[in-house]
Amino acid sequence: MLALIELNGQIQRGAGQEGISTMADSDNPLLKALPPETDYISYLTILEYNLTNEQLPTLHTILQDTTLTANIGWDLVHLLLPLLPQSQQCLQDISRLGNPREVVLKVTELLEGLRDEDEEENEYRSGQEEGQEETVAKRLQDIRREDVKIYDHANDTISKSVDAPKITTQPSKALRFTALLEMLSILHPRIKTKYPSRFLSTSLQAILPAYMQVAERAETTEAVLGLIKDLSGTKRPKLPPRKSSSTIPTHSTPQSAPDPEGQDDALGPHEVDLQSRLLQSFLTYVTEGYMTSLVADEDVPGMAWCSRYQEKLYPEKIIPGRRTYSSLFAEEESLHVRDAVMGHILVCFCYIQGGTLADCSGACSRSENWRRRVAISHDQVRGAGCGRGGATFHGI
Repeated sequence: MLALIELNGQIQRGAGQEGISTMADSDNPLLKALPPETDYISYLTILEYNLTNEQLPTLHTILQDTTLTANIGWDLVHLLLPLLPQSQQCLQDISRLGNPREVVLKVTELLEGLRDEDEEENEYRSGQEEGQEETVAKRLQDIRREDVKIYDHANDTISKSVDAPKITTQPSKALRFTALLEMLSILHPRIKTKYPSRFLSTSLQAILPAYMQVAERAETTEAVLGLIKDLSGTKRPKLPPRKSSSTIPTHSTPQSAPDPEGQDDALGPHEVDLQSRLLQSFLTYVTEGYMTSLVADEDVPGMAWCSRYQEKLYPEKIIPGRRTYSSLFAEEESLHVRDAVMGHILVCFCYIQGGTLADCSGACSRSENWRRRVAISHDQVRGAGCGRGGATFHGI
């Protein structure tokens, strides 16, 4: 009898919790105002005023509606960007199910906004500093000389703190840049058009200035290289789905919606070559931006290629007891990351050219053979001496 009473109480408590959950869902403005209850523009306004981190799981469920996401997805990106990293899943939903042409333009606009942020902040800070200097100078002019000794500097400090700009808790620029590039890696392959290079060139022009501001971060460079790999090289077809007899759970890859404005026409003439040249030129500027952003860490300038090459070519010139550049790059984590990033850049050049890792390894082996031949020639020059008009340098 007691067991039945306890079971009945549990059922009633469970029913009560389910009723509370259902009531909470019914009161959710994101669910109550779903179209066709409201039009798309009105629903976007409701989302703008009610979207918080707590509402992101609900929005993720709502965005599974392909029709809804195709109509409002492009205008949600700027609302979800300040909520990173919690909003990463919703941004991926928009990349997969939204209208790819509209979302690409929105992402490009936001990347250009990242570039303009520093200029606006610098102008704002310079204006604030000039205003504070004028205010302090005016106050000092109004004070009589006999009152200077009893002047309360605390009031001046308070006025400066009031005039200071408000601190906003916005995600870092590197995090927003990485999230936008992950969206582009999904969006560009979805666009079905005869001339995809037109969309690609617009995106690359917006990415490069924004990247130059965050090039010192290794994760941003890796994000750029990941985008290049996704947009270049030979794509392997996806494996067909199959049922497994084992009990191991399998995770299905979410499918992307087709381009609603897509064209089934073949690519334009020289379109593949044009995209390859665009990516190659873009990667060249990315390499330059990454190299110029490297600061002197452990008194190591950049990649220190000349010094490391000289240590390998002339080991007898190494000072005993002093750490070499080669050992620094092998032991220090920050310097080891530089080598890894440059290796990924070389791999990306192979992807753009349609090559493979074997081709890249072959190029490295050929450069090593060339280096050995140069070393042998230098040894011959040193052994021959410089008498009688100097030694003759034989061609390699």
